[in-house]
Amino acid sequence: MGASSSGLLDEAKINHIKGLVEKSFQSFSVFYCQQYAITYLEYIHQEVEPKKEGRGLLLTHRPKYDPEEVLYQGTVKFSCWEEQGKKCRDRCIVLRRDFKVEIHDSMETLSRGCAPKLVLQPAGGIVFTSEEESRAYLEKSCAAILNGVKEDSSSVASSSDESVYLHLPHTGHSCFLFQQEEERDRFLSGLKTCIRHRNLDSWRDSSHESQAFARAFCLYQQDKGCYESWEKLLGTEEQVLASQVMEEVLPWLHSQLQSKVKGKKTERIRQWLATVQATYTLVLEQLTAALEVQREECRQTASASQALIRSNLDQILSSHSFLEQKVRVCICEEAKEVCSESVIPYMSSILEVLTEHIGAGILGMQHTLKTQMNSAFSVTNGTEDTQKVLSSLRSVSLDQNYRQVENLSEKLEALKQRFGLSSAQRLVHSAQLEMEQV
Repeated sequence: MGASSSGLLDEAKINHIKGLVEKSFQSFSVFYCQQYAITYLEYIHQEVEPKKEGRGLLLTHRPKYDPEEVLYQGTVKFSCWEEQGKKCRDRCIVLRRDFKVEIHDSMETLSRGCAPKLVLQPAGGIVFTSEEESRAYLEKSCAAILNGVKEDSSSVASSSDESVYLHLPHTGHSCFLFQQEEERDRFLSGLKTCIRHRNLDSWRDSSHESQAFARAFCLYQQDKGCYESWEKLLGTEEQVLASQVMEEVLPWLHSQLQSKVKGKKTERIRQWLATVQATYTLVLEQLTAALEVQREECRQTASASQALIRSNLDQILSSHSFLEQKVRVCICEEAKEVCSESVIPYMSSILEVLTEHIGAGILGMQHTLKTQMNSAFSVTNGTEDTQKVLSSLRSVSLDQNYRQVENLSEKLEALKQRFGLSSAQRLVHSAQLEMEQV
């Protein structure tokens, strides 16, 4: 797929988009090169003088899962946004521990080892379980090109099946229909697990390159007047950067295509989604290539400087400490004043909300697992079957406990408005991943 898949993107528009991407990446790369050098220095320092590991407060984390392990597999009625208005078809859906959504033609093609018909990367995904909620979200995201166009009757096709709608950033949405609520919930549980991991697994890497990107992205955002970059670190580095650039590209695209998108509401939405997807593909491909080139250049520069850094490490660290103290003296009083006026007064209410919901979720999880373990021991009475039963606890559903943490988003609305936080999704998913890993 490429930009040519949308008829609304002519060569002039494609070239303009490429220019916007190049300009944005050049701005970002300045911060990236600076932060790469800093994190590489820290990496060398860590090698020479490794820090002592603190004693963990939580239980030892689970070992990594086999990426081929199946979270969900079943035959489901499926359709994607490109097939809007058409009847959903039976497809074999597979969710694995690589946290992608595989769409196969049938169980037969899966068993023969055929490649999936479609693979969805669910990073940044938003899930709905009603057609009304999904349509409202879709129309809100397409509001700029709808211009109050009336609903056409063909666009409303209600179904008695249990539904799941997955909306992905800039790549449209998909619909999954189930005959049984229990089956729907089992799929939904696996899908939410995939979204959580695809959102955050990339950022659990503590390598100096990962730190360099995160810091550079933060400074890049601050340079644009945005101070909530932490919430935007969802997905891979390339996806994060592409989503940010799309925020700059889409307003221009609106202005260029608003008068050219015609037809009834359903057709306008289809045209717009096709154009956005083609644009995102173009942006992602260009940024992926540019970031890899920049990353390799930074690696070569760092490698060439390694001997010099090691031989002058003490002097570098001494100069760094001296400069840090000078900066600290300059900003300390003002920082204390801002903290006492704008942060400390709200800390107790923030901690109360966090403790109430995250703490309740963790306590609920502990109770669930304790009950299951006691039951396992009582049934097996400490025999050799005990280990088999205990190993099955890894698949115990913690969805109810996860939902307790999800309630945090609603409770944080007032705080989000006060501090200008657009989303608590990353916070919620981080807490849920910690619960899952313990």
